[in-house]
Order: sequence, then structure tokens, then C-alpha cells
Amino acid sequence: MVPKVGAAILLVSWTVFGQSAAVQEKSERAKAAMSSRNFEEAVRLYTELVRELPGVPGMKMNLGMAYCNTGKFNEAVKYLALAVQADPALTQAWLLLGSAQFEIGRPKEAITSVQRYLKEKPGDPEALQILGDAFLRTGQFQRSITVFSQVSEKVADSPRAWYGLGKSYEGLAGEVFAELEKIAPESGYWFALIADSRVAQKQYASAFFFYRKALEKQPKLRGIHMAVSRIYRATGHQDWADKEEQKEAELGEPDCEKEPLVCDFLGERYREVLERDARQASPESYYWQVQAGNMLALAAFSKLAGLPPSLEVHELRAEVSRNQGRHWESANEWQKALELDPDNPKIKHELAVSLYLKRDYDAAKAVIDELLKKEPQSGELNYLAGAILLYKQQVERALPFLENAVQFSPELTGAHSALGRAYVSLGEAAKAIPHLKEGLSSDEDGSLHFQLAQAYQRTGQKELASRTLAKYQEITKALQSEQKKLGEEVKISPP
Repeated sequence: MVPKVGAAILLVSWTVFGQSAAVQEKSERAKAAMSSRNFEEAVRLYTELVRELPGVPGMKMNLGMAYCNTGKFNEAVKYLALAVQADPALTQAWLLLGSAQFEIGRPKEAITSVQRYLKEKPGDPEALQILGDAFLRTGQFQRSITVFSQVSEKVADSPRAWYGLGKSYEGLAGEVFAELEKIAPESGYWFALIADSRVAQKQYASAFFFYRKALEKQPKLRGIHMAVSRIYRATGHQDWADKEEQKEAELGEPDCEKEPLVCDFLGERYREVLERDARQASPESYYWQVQAGNMLALAAFSKLAGLPPSLEVHELRAEVSRNQGRHWESANEWQKALELDPDNPKIKHELAVSLYLKRDYDAAKAVIDELLKKEPQSGELNYLAGAILLYKQQVERALPFLENAVQFSPELTGAHSALGRAYVSLGEAAKAIPHLKEGLSSDEDGSLHFQLAQAYQRTGQKELASRTLAKYQEITKALQSEQKKLGEEVKISPP
């Protein structure tokens, strides 16, 4: 998020007063470049002005601002930090600095900078939004909730405020669930929340199993029979659903003196649930806090979904859908965003990722090829291009893309895995080994261990091959056992 820059541009006219005509003329051209959004030209001119006027902090601020608008946030931080160091009274520079620090992954520093700005400009929605994002990024969910709530009250149609509020409540719910898991793993409360997560992914059979486990532990846990009823209806068992709803009704009305959290939750007083005995170390309290956090997150995301279409709304809806594993919806939202801004490379990049995740490989490859013409050193784009070709068994064509991917982004374990597989397919076992080893941490089905064992065998490393093959057999045996267990347990059966 790059803040509005108009106020900062005006500073230039004050700082160059009394300078030579050539400097004043260059300053005017720099301002005109900013106003016409020719930010690369503005960077060039302000760089010259900073050299010519090294003692003028406002010039460094404007150069930092120009860098912000070109997306070169590391350079922006350098000059904005110099500006506020020389003149802490440059209020706008603190906001720009905080925004740039956030963009380069330094949210703790961003918090300090933006809070400094807010001392002079309290309640500024733009600054509050950046502060909320930084609190969210650093896992300070209570603080981000407070800030995003303020923004949503000031700017009710702000997509990013509602998105941030929803993510904050999700984060808080996850944090509380972790506390529940510490003190009551495999309790009725724990099983019920696991079941809820499976419902969100439409894994009804698995959810049914965990709800049944929850009822075994706590037969009177409110809401579970209704949850089972909804699964029955979703799977076409209306008569079974009626019986579950009857069981829920038989629990009767809650006693609000004994079950205050239940009463608050059923009365949709979700904030009261979070505030009442907040962080009380009891499984019941944690359970209802998680439920309340999830409901408040849902309400925020519903607000986002109800906003009029815009570029930012489509972007944020796409992010929500991707986080929930609904990749076809995510791709659709990125496509709508692209219709509003056809030349936006970030949106094209995200569209390509969503198309890849929903396995529409031909469409994804077309977008990736276009992007690679302008971003040939993008590790992720090279990885995606290579992975698609590898999936299509065009191994020799995939190889240069995958080699580029690990060169430009060596942290991409998926790229290492794919490159290792490609080398194995081409009979280059020695080259495959280091990349297969790099990808082992993400080997969920054992296939990488199997290919690594083969590579060891082909290079004469029989002992390593034997140990790796044993690990592969261990993984596959565990998976088969788990699948068999789930197949037996998750059948949706009558009440």
C-alpha cells in the first residue's frame, strides 16, 4: 500500500526557494513527472536533486516517495530513513517510511514509523490501515482487530479494512485453538473444531466422523447435532437430519447463569464471548472463543463480498478463495481484476498461480509465457512453467525452466523437487540427488524418497539407497493404514 503523495510533493517548492534557476526548473520537472505518474523519470530527477542539494531532507523524502511508486521499496526505505533522521518533523515521510518498511517485510519497524506519524495525524484511515496490516503480519491480532475496526467505522466501504478484520479474527481463532490443543487435545471441543474445519472444505464424511467423536466425548455439547444435521441435508438424508435436530432440541434452553458463553454465542454477542473471561484457561472458554472468532471473521468477509465490484475487492476476494482452497473461484476473481487493469503484472502473476493450482495448465502456461518475457529471472514463474511441462512429460523442455527456478529462487523446495524428478527422468541421477534431498521436507506421499533411492542405486550408493527406500516404505505404509482407517470410520451413517 503506497500512501497518497500530493502533500509531500508540495514540500519541494519550499525547499528549493532561493536556489539556482536550473535547480528550480529541475524541481518543477520532477513535480510534473510525479503528477503525471511518470515515476521512473521522477526518480531520475530527484536523484540528481538529492546530489545537488544534499542538505535538504525534503528532497530525500520525495526521492523515497518516487521509489515507493515504482515499487522499489528497499531504495525508498534508504532515502526516507535519511529524511526523517535529518528532519523528524517531516510527518509525511514517517508514513511513507512505514509503508515501504511493511512492503519489504519489516512490519515491526513499520509499526514504529506509522505510530510516529499518527502522533501528528491521529485517526488517519490510511495510516491506520498500514498499522493494522503490520499488527496482523506480526501476529498481534487483538491490536489489529482494534485498528481495523476503527478503519471500517471511518471508511465503511474499505475492502482492505474488512479483509484485514476478517484475517485478524481468523488469526485470533487460530491462536486460541492452539491454546485449546495444548490443554485438551482430542477432547470433545477439539474434535468439534476439527470437524468444523472439514466442513469448511466440504469434506463432509471426515467432518461427520469428527462430530461423532465429539459427541462421544461430550454428548451435551451444544450445536453439534445441528452441525451433523446440516451434513445429512447436504448429502441428501433429510429424515436423518430431522432426527438430529430433534436431539438438539432435547438439550433444552441453556441456563445462562451456568452457561454464559453459550448464551452470548447463541445471542450472536460474539465480541462479548471474546471479552468475557478472555484467555481463561479452560477448554470450554477456548472453544467458544474460537467459535466467536470464526463467526466474526465470516461477518467481515461477508461485508467484503457485499461491496461493489472494484479492483481491490476482486483482489481480496481472490486471496480469500485461495486461502480456503477454492482455486477456481480465486482464478475467476483474478480474471475480473485483470479486466479492470489489463496490464497489471501482479494480477497476471496471481492469475497464473491460481490457474496452476486449479490444474488448468494450458491457460496457466499461456499467462506464464507472457510474463516470462518481461520477468525472465522470476524464480516462481520459471518453476511453474517447468512444472507444467514436466506434468505433460515434456522433460527436456522443462529442464531449463527448472534450472533457472532454483538459480533465481533457491528457497523454492518445489522447484528443487521438480528439477530432481526431471534429472531422474533423463537418466542423470548424480545431478538429481542434491535437488531431491532439498525437497524431502515437502514429500507427503513418499514419491521423492523413492526417486532418491533410485538415484542412489544408480550412482552405486547402495547403503543410502537401502535406507531411503526403507523410509519410502515407512511413509507409504503409514498412508495406506491411515486411508484404510478413514475409509472405515468416515462413512456417513444414520443417527
